[in-house]
Amino acid sequence: MRKKLLICLILSSCHSQLLNAATQVYKCTADNGAVTFNDSGCSVNSAQDTLELQTPMTIPALSQSAIKQALSPKKKKPVRVTVVTDNNDPCGTFDRTQRRSDLVRKQVKSGMSQAEVESMFGKPLSQRSHNGKISATYRSAKNKKRSVRFDEHGCVP
Repeated sequence: MRKKLLICLILSSCHSQLLNAATQVYKCTADNGAVTFNDSGCSVNSAQDTLELQTPMTIPALSQSAIKQALSPKKKKPVRVTVVTDNNDPCGTFDRTQRRSDLVRKQVKSGMSQAEVESMFGKPLSQRSHNGKISATYRSAKNKKRSVRFDEHGCVP
């Protein structure tokens, strides 16, 4: 047991001596003011300062694939969400199961809100307002246009 303790003490003292060993680093200042640090000295065109680091710094390098992945543009797929809540709907009450089926089938029904229609077809191509009523044109399947009218509350009448 004492041998193991003695070996651990010797190894830890060697390790701490390595950590406390001073490392010489050169600070190079170029004519244009750019500053670089290295361990092999500066070029003739640069001003050189010598620095002593008490604890050497180790910075893990990134792999080429990690660098490429970090720099590559990430394509995000747009997500559309329709939130259905329990509060009083200005368009009236409806059967949730039937409404969900209508949304999936992209069928516009009376009582649907403008947000629900936009969740099916996206933002309107054009929109007109007359006497508080809105008429919006959407692009539906197979590049066809579809016109939907909304009342003053934003509901399909």
